[in-house]
Amino acid sequence: MKQEKQAFRSKLERSLESMLNFHALQTYGTPNSQKTNIATITIEETEEESKPNSPKQLGRTEIKTNKYIPNFSLHKALEAAFTDISLERKKIQLSVVDSLFRHNFAELTFISNYNMELSENGKPIDMVYSNKDTALKPSQKILTITIPLGTKETYVFTANFQLRTLPFLRLMLYSISISGIAVIFVALFMLWLLIKLHQKANDLQWREQAVSGIVHDLKSPVSFTYTFLDYLASKEQSSSMQNQLKNASMNISKLIGKIELILTLFRGKKKEIIMAPKAFPLSIKCNEILSELNVIYQEKQAKCNVNITENLNLRVDPLYFEMALRNLIDNAFKYSAPPAKIDISAKANKKKFHIYIKDSGNGIPKNEQKKIFSEFYRSDNITKGHGIGLSFSKQVIKAHKGRISLQSKIDEGSTFCVILPMKAVSNYE
Repeated sequence: MKQEKQAFRSKLERSLESMLNFHALQTYGTPNSQKTNIATITIEETEEESKPNSPKQLGRTEIKTNKYIPNFSLHKALEAAFTDISLERKKIQLSVVDSLFRHNFAELTFISNYNMELSENGKPIDMVYSNKDTALKPSQKILTITIPLGTKETYVFTANFQLRTLPFLRLMLYSISISGIAVIFVALFMLWLLIKLHQKANDLQWREQAVSGIVHDLKSPVSFTYTFLDYLASKEQSSSMQNQLKNASMNISKLIGKIELILTLFRGKKKEIIMAPKAFPLSIKCNEILSELNVIYQEKQAKCNVNITENLNLRVDPLYFEMALRNLIDNAFKYSAPPAKIDISAKANKKKFHIYIKDSGNGIPKNEQKKIFSEFYRSDNITKGHGIGLSFSKQVIKAHKGRISLQSKIDEGSTFCVILPMKAVSNYE
């Protein structure tokens, strides 16, 4: 309501100012018998007043040009000059202004009563009332408009208006209705989006369940193949064939690890990863993983070093933790050019236990170091993969109340650090 009344006040003030200027123009002009209803204004250059036969001046105002006048307008200055002459000649009549107001102000129904006053040096010289029998009631509904006239600050036009509340309520109702309709449309659009998102979520869930089921069903035949290859290797007499069968068995073992990794990611999204902590000989497991990966990545000609106490045991889930550790060491092989150099070490302080896996690879750009732990994210390189290994490792380490950090520089390699709480260490000397 307050905003509507403020807007109405601005419109009322502009209309009254325009009507006063128009009336001043009506009273000053060159008479024309053929156009009685037209005021003709002629702008001419003026000579000095002391010279005889100088043209008649069409209004005159003096503007000080050595100091800027804020919001200066030439046509306002001319209007004020015309108004000066009309006021001096007593030709501005409020009855005419009132008539213009009654016939041209569109929102007259918003006003119940009003009066207009023209004063000279603070003394009233003319006044009109919309209704002489009804005086304005002193209240907050009275709106006062004050407009100085001319250039000499001698004359002031003042108008007081008693406003009706109902038209403003109608305006508010109209605005509220429009806003309400807009809100309804937005709500319907948001509902439609939610329905579409729900349908999309159901589709994704169905696909996830289908993929999870297919991957789970792959475990049995792959595990059978792994066991059968081990059996064949034990019966084979040829050493070269034994090595081939062992390499095949090792790759099948790697495939089983990948299948378990994918299933773990699916279970992790549903918050169903359950850890079963047991003793985990860290040094022995690291050496086993390195031995296996050295066979798989023979072309890397890797030189590996494990600087961890042999009798150090962790209290972690052996299956999940070994897979997470294997992923980190596998990456160290994968992203290192031959001859690769891989160092694994451990260090502890009062509260945390650190496992460092350092490689001699190309390094990871700084702008990608935070992204590589995101699921399905892969850095731009020539090595193929699915971008789930680091995400899986991070998830497993987090389930053990730990975290993974990374330090890497281009052409200087990378160091991944697994940080675990000291309570995950069974014995450390």
